[in-house]
Amino acid sequence: MSYNIIGDQMTGNKDKINVKGEKKTKEKIFDIAINLFAKNGFDSTSMREIAEAVGIKKASMYSHFKSKDEILEKIIDYPMERIGIVGQQGVETEELIISMGIEEFMSMASGIFMDWMKDPYMEQIWRIICIELYHNDQIKEFYKKFIDNAFSFWTSNFDYMIKNKLIIPLNPEMLAREYLSFYTSAYMDYFIFRYDNTSSSFIQEHQDSLDQHTEFIVNSIKLLKDI
Repeated sequence: MSYNIIGDQMTGNKDKINVKGEKKTKEKIFDIAINLFAKNGFDSTSMREIAEAVGIKKASMYSHFKSKDEILEKIIDYPMERIGIVGQQGVETEELIISMGIEEFMSMASGIFMDWMKDPYMEQIWRIICIELYHNDQIKEFYKKFIDNAFSFWTSNFDYMIKNKLIIPLNPEMLAREYLSFYTSAYMDYFIFRYDNTSSSFIQEHQDSLDQHTEFIVNSIKLLKDI
């Protein structure tokens, strides 16, 4: 099976919203809704408020989105769609790991994640995800799918590394959990605790620590003969 790095199995085939060039009304609704949901929360934002911010009547909203839940569905689809855009296309992951080696592969994966997070929508969307996760079923379903797919993808990656004698033969599931737990912690730190109290982006805040994390993981698990 071919993968986009960081998991093309996580992407869907739903229509994407065009976010470049002159924006149509539906795209403006998308923009405004992300901003209001991230600032005020999903439940505290009404369709009327979105319509007023866009500059249209509330009744006109329903010709573009049937409900606020449909807007939210499009918003949480966006991170999955972006993974497929920033990832490498049509490359067998195992072959890539073998050809690149563990250091280069892990560095590349980290770089793709950074590019993904540089998307102008991504920070606001992850803010929405973090503040709504406790009580919104749509967000819960998205987050579970996202985490499950990321865990499956990295479990496979570490399994490939073990199979090809690139790393110490440890439990690949535990390696995946340890590797991904750092990202979870960084997200909680930025989007829950400090989002409203910093002018820096997630990448600016965590670039160095993410690089150090990747280096630490690589040096901790690669075989001694490769040191």
